[in-house]
Amino acid sequence: MILTGAAFIHQSYLDAYTNHMPAIIRSKIDEWMNCEDIAMNFLVSHLYRKPPIKVTSRWTFRCPACTETLSNDESHFTERHNCIRFFTEVYGYDPLLFSQSRTNSVLFKLEQLPRNHQKCFKLV
Repeated sequence: MILTGAAFIHQSYLDAYTNHMPAIIRSKIDEWMNCEDIAMNFLVSHLYRKPPIKVTSRWTFRCPACTETLSNDESHFTERHNCIRFFTEVYGYDPLLFSQSRTNSVLFKLEQLPRNHQKCFKLV
C-alpha cells in the first residue's frame, strides 16, 4: 500500500475519495483519526482494479536513531487491522491487489548532484 502523506496521486482519486467513497468509511476515518491511507488504497483498487506502484530507492527506510515511531506501538497495528477489516465489510470484499512493482525515484539515479545533496537519507 502507498502512504498518502508521501504520495503523488491523480486528482481524480481525491475527487473519488471526497465524492464517491462510502460516507461510512469517511466517518470512521474521522472518528479513528487514522487509516485514510488504507481507505485511499481500497478505493483506488476498487475503482480501477490496479495494484499500487511502490516508488522508492533500492533500500527500505530505516532509522536506527529514531527513539519513537508509530510502528513500535502495538496498538497501531491493531487499529490498522481493524480499519482493513471494517473497509472489507463495507466493500463486501478486499479490493487490494498484490504487487511486486517498484519504481526507483529520480534522485536515486542522479549522479551529477553535489555529494552533500545526493540521497538526503543515507539509508534510503
